[in-house]
Amino acid sequence: MTRQGMDRRAFLKLASAGTATMAIPGCGGLGTRAGTKPNVLFVFADQLRADVCGVYGGRNITTPNIDRLASGGVVFTNSVSSCPLCTPYRGMVQTGRYPTHSGIVMNFVEASHVASPNCLADLFHAAGYDTGFIGKWHLAKGYRGGEGVCEPDANAEQAYRDKNPDTEYVAPGPARLGYEHWQAFNFHMDFNNYWFYENEPAKIYSGRYETDTEADQAVAYMDQRRQSGRPFFLTVAPHPPHPYFDQAHIPEGYLERVPETIPWPPNVPAENNPRTMDEVRCYLAMAKKVDDSLGQLLDYLETSGLARDTIVVFTADHGEMHGSHGRVNKLVAYAESINIPLIVRWPQRIPRGSRVDALQTPMDHLPTLCGLAGLPIPREVDGADLSGVAFGKGGDGREEVLIGNYTSECDYCMTGTTYPEWRGVRTKQYTYFRWLAGGEELYDNLADPYQMENLAESSAEPEVLARLRSRLSDLLATAHDDFRPGPGYGEWFDDRRNLVRTALGPVPG
Repeated sequence: MTRQGMDRRAFLKLASAGTATMAIPGCGGLGTRAGTKPNVLFVFADQLRADVCGVYGGRNITTPNIDRLASGGVVFTNSVSSCPLCTPYRGMVQTGRYPTHSGIVMNFVEASHVASPNCLADLFHAAGYDTGFIGKWHLAKGYRGGEGVCEPDANAEQAYRDKNPDTEYVAPGPARLGYEHWQAFNFHMDFNNYWFYENEPAKIYSGRYETDTEADQAVAYMDQRRQSGRPFFLTVAPHPPHPYFDQAHIPEGYLERVPETIPWPPNVPAENNPRTMDEVRCYLAMAKKVDDSLGQLLDYLETSGLARDTIVVFTADHGEMHGSHGRVNKLVAYAESINIPLIVRWPQRIPRGSRVDALQTPMDHLPTLCGLAGLPIPREVDGADLSGVAFGKGGDGREEVLIGNYTSECDYCMTGTTYPEWRGVRTKQYTYFRWLAGGEELYDNLADPYQMENLAESSAEPEVLARLRSRLSDLLATAHDDFRPGPGYGEWFDDRRNLVRTALGPVPG
């Protein structure tokens, strides 16, 4: 097999080989084998909001593979991107900690400082797992590494790129946070001219669409581990459906699978809508491709006999506003930005087709996966172990979770720009948040799913408002979060985007 990935014939060959092993005792079958460690396949798309998926009520495109996964596992209906931005989300997944505790509060910061025996892949590696990462990493400084963190400097950035042509390469070692197998990149948006790195600082071009390449790589990785008998922990992180939303960045033939007209939700302004219909259709074309690529992974697991012994997680890092409340992209507390899909399947262990309303955040993935697999959970983790919830046994007592945005620009410690800083509380029923510059918003998500009526302005729920204000103070204290303006985090980094301190104090050198 070449680095460009498998073609369909190669995939079918692997699949048929896997089918043959199903008749051999101890090589798959209908249930989890005694003493067998479960494999883990953790898949998360970038910018895929929950209501795109059929299982979450999506009607604009079909998502048969996401829905198929849901029919065989548990759907979390209150999965929340508690800091709806790429790098903070990834930091929470890998560490299980608040951004204020890890220091990962914005994009393009170097995460190697959090490398420890207690990152997600480290924990599974220590338990005897082979660990792999495929796709978008975005936990390194990348092309922003040639400038400071407080304001853009295009000249410095270009000079850095000229001197370091492979800025998106992450070298083997601590910066990979415990992942051994590596077919990944830090950041780029060349979806139709996809490239990645392995263990040398040289781009490897696939000549294919990104998610096609990643699905083939994941199948090849899993099949190799199936033959070795060693359990695996594999993360697959496709960049689509992330901007740009235009025909140069979508997979061939997929725009035709999206309706020509998409109905705008009622919270999208009739005038001055910042999003176009063409952009929404391109986004949905990308999402449709993500669903198909997930289907390839599920097909392999089922045909090879690995499905029974594999925990599959499908989720996303955050959503996309698409004109709702007059906004695009993410970084705000509204439902379109923070409501994300989360489905977990483990045949014969997790009830099929179940739905739970437990609050779930990115910090919970680490302790929950450890709980599912029977691994010890590090003491310093801030997230909750929701494995009991997934197993249908309950065990989640949380009534609120902290949500927030730390800087007003994705990649810099700034304030008062496109995405003003805010902190808030999400419950199963309400979203409450306060803007740093003043003003607060409260929505009843059950009665008002499009968040059209700000109850903080109408004073319609004074007791709820008072309680959530108090809970916000409590949760901020727990996270050692002083709700500072974006530039206040500048002191946490040196001029090369390396972390030097967090809310807990200086980072050991």
